[in-house]
Amino acid sequence: MAKLELRLRTFLPFDYAPHPLNSNQRFHGDGKDRLGGEWHSSKYRTSQSFMIDTSKANYITSATSNTGVTILEELQNGKFVKIKSKQQSTDTIKYATEVIDDILYINCKCASNNPLVTGSPDIDYQFTLKVTRTGSVRIKGYHDGFPGYEFMRNIYSMNKGPETIYVHKPKSLDEINKLFPPMDIGLVDVGRPYDSWVNN
Repeated sequence: MAKLELRLRTFLPFDYAPHPLNSNQRFHGDGKDRLGGEWHSSKYRTSQSFMIDTSKANYITSATSNTGVTILEELQNGKFVKIKSKQQSTDTIKYATEVIDDILYINCKCASNNPLVTGSPDIDYQFTLKVTRTGSVRIKGYHDGFPGYEFMRNIYSMNKGPETIYVHKPKSLDEINKLFPPMDIGLVDVGRPYDSWVNN
């Protein structure tokens, strides 16, 4: 039996991203130093977190969803100035759980767009997280080619510290059109035994 936390996040690994309709405006990113797999980072576009106790019949003890604040700047008198900020609703991030043959399956879905640009494409993913009683995990599914994606695990009962199991990071802002359908990346299928730092 194990006590662990899973974190599934999306992030924009650039300092800024251009406004698609106005060359004098830009959005804050999560920082070019945001590499993915940073457990303690508070910089993200979307976040899902699951606290799990595998001794419990239904595994999950709590789950939270959150979105990062979108900040818009405009060039005024030769200097970028913050003019708006808004946080997307967490209604755009969903999950459902089921236990089959004593294994937990968490079905995660995200369709969250920029709340300051009407009609902007969603950050999309559809993942199934598989968790066993020992704390072994597997992530399987699809996601857009942009922005960045990360999946991490921390088994508190083993004092192992956080582990990065999956990361996808776009190389440049030229890939921003990969936000549009269909989901470019799939099939993601990565697992990690409870007692190993190596994926399978």
